[in-house]
Amino acid sequence: MDDKAGKARIVLVLGLIGIAGVLLTIISDFILIGRPNSANSFLKLGTESMAYLPSWRITVGTFMGIIVLPFQIAGLISIYYGLKPSGRVIPLMAVITAAHALMMGVAFHISYAYIGTGWKLFHKAEPGNEITSAIVEKFDFYWKIIVFIMMFELLVSSIIFVLLVIRGKTRYPKWMAVFNPLCVSLIIFPVIYILPAPIGGFIGPAYFNISTLVFMSLSTFVIYKELKSTED
Repeated sequence: MDDKAGKARIVLVLGLIGIAGVLLTIISDFILIGRPNSANSFLKLGTESMAYLPSWRITVGTFMGIIVLPFQIAGLISIYYGLKPSGRVIPLMAVITAAHALMMGVAFHISYAYIGTGWKLFHKAEPGNEITSAIVEKFDFYWKIIVFIMMFELLVSSIIFVLLVIRGKTRYPKWMAVFNPLCVSLIIFPVIYILPAPIGGFIGPAYFNISTLVFMSLSTFVIYKELKSTED
């Protein structure tokens, strides 16, 4: 009884810390690159559009994000307790992979400061300046590498989550396999894509964090409820 109650409290407290971290990161996304467009038009914009954003937004949005984003890792505790009945090693692998993806999210977030600054420098330089062009191209290349790593880790952690939940030896109901991190992202995307101006241009930048918010909230609630219900 005490053990289950203690775990339930841990899941709830750390889950709420993680959720708060996601909400604050979403706000940082609004500040950093949000604009009063439709989501459709925003998602078609390239990183060059950051050249026209005020410098204070790039600074505040970037550093607010990298300060609060690590708190999201606390919310992964529900995944560990949820998957733990199926074993120790593989559930831990899923959590570590997801945690590392969030760490890469910090790198992703701070890269916007360099890309935005690079584009501002590019537009201030003389047309055809090869140095500024090369800088922007390199920044953009490194940014894409970070995105690739994040997406790969999202895929790996989602596959592990689905396989363990489907086996039925976790604390998750089997329907949670559908609401793995990757599927939640795919489900939410078309909803966000059709949002009109001005709200779409602010929600669009927070797409991945909104997906994280949905999954983390759902996971925390399900595991907290399961631990509470099994108290004797």
